[in-house]
Amino acid sequence: MHRYLNEYPPSPEWREQLAAEAFPYKTMAAEEYAAREAHHWVCFSYGEYIYSDRDLNEWVHSLDDIFFTRGAVEAAREKNLTRNQIRAIEASKYDPF
Repeated sequence: MHRYLNEYPPSPEWREQLAAEAFPYKTMAAEEYAAREAHHWVCFSYGEYIYSDRDLNEWVHSLDDIFFTRGAVEAAREKNLTRNQIRAIEASKYDPF
């Protein structure tokens, strides 16, 4: 599932700590996070490293797969969000920064 995973370098310690603090990998599935938060991400490079924490590594690479697979974010939204939540996210695309 995780494309090119064997080609990525180990994460620097500081970056792994940042990822561990930034993502709710212990309390929320990557799919749900993508459904709720993908529209806030302009770029995503966390998936370009291997993390020593196996749970964090799996979570980040699952999120990376969702972000970079056509239609996967929309599918995650359909599965995890209500129609009203999806409409609110779609409407927010037109909000100014």
